[in-house]
Amino acid sequence: MTRQILNRISYAVTLLCLAISISTASFGQQGAALVGDWTGESICAGNNPSCHDEHVVYHISVDPLDTTKVKIGADKLVDGKPEWMGDIFLKYDAAKQTLTGDFQSPRYKGIWEFTVKGNTIEGTLSLFNPEKTIGRRIRVQRNGTSQRESSTVTQHATGTFDVKLTPQDDKSGEPSIGRMTIDKQWSGDLNGTSKGEMLTGGDFKSGSAGYVAMEKFVGLIGGRKGTLIFQHSATMNAGQGDLNITVVPGSGTEELKGITGKLTIKIEGGKHLYDFEYTIK
Repeated sequence: MTRQILNRISYAVTLLCLAISISTASFGQQGAALVGDWTGESICAGNNPSCHDEHVVYHISVDPLDTTKVKIGADKLVDGKPEWMGDIFLKYDAAKQTLTGDFQSPRYKGIWEFTVKGNTIEGTLSLFNPEKTIGRRIRVQRNGTSQRESSTVTQHATGTFDVKLTPQDDKSGEPSIGRMTIDKQWSGDLNGTSKGEMLTGGDFKSGSAGYVAMEKFVGLIGGRKGTLIFQHSATMNAGQGDLNITVVPGSGTEELKGITGKLTIKIEGGKHLYDFEYTIK
């Protein structure tokens, strides 16, 4: 009965595909927009006792002959004074708004991966030791912009999830009402787990039904650690469905405090895909 509800309630959202022709000049303008000083935090991740959290300043420049080539002159601030750490050479993808590049030191090899989000650049340094593991999480904002200006930019998190729904026998004797628990494992920009409870009701055989649910997520969203609660509400009328999943106001904790957003879900080839549009104030 549960699978019938999930399969028949339409999760699909209409995706508008817009073909945009972007000239080399426009890519150059976007690359030039990166130029300047960016300040923020480089935080240790994983189990590396030799790693130390750093307050960093990134001096970004772009090759005028090839705007895909970006250099970051990286300083860390010690007692308020800059100490040069080295140069980071990255490839800029203007369409995807990403910066990527190899990392190599006498002890480690790895990869830098950043995403440009308006006045904020967020990313990771992953190390191959031998498997790829995140060694640092970095978040910097353009000098001269406020935290509020940087953090309220709408962002998208995408990926997949696996879900297990377990019907609960409340011995109510009412066949049109049901309850089940939710267990999910999230992959992609949302990385973590969630647990929740779902209430279902309606005439499932006729294709008219509905459900409500509360689901608590624990993990990382775009590299930020914390928890939040998703609120679900879905109805299906003669096989035509409507699903609404939003963040419960004020439910975000730690680095997700102040988060708001809406989650959309679709099923393709038996896989559950999500797109989470959110802001953090």
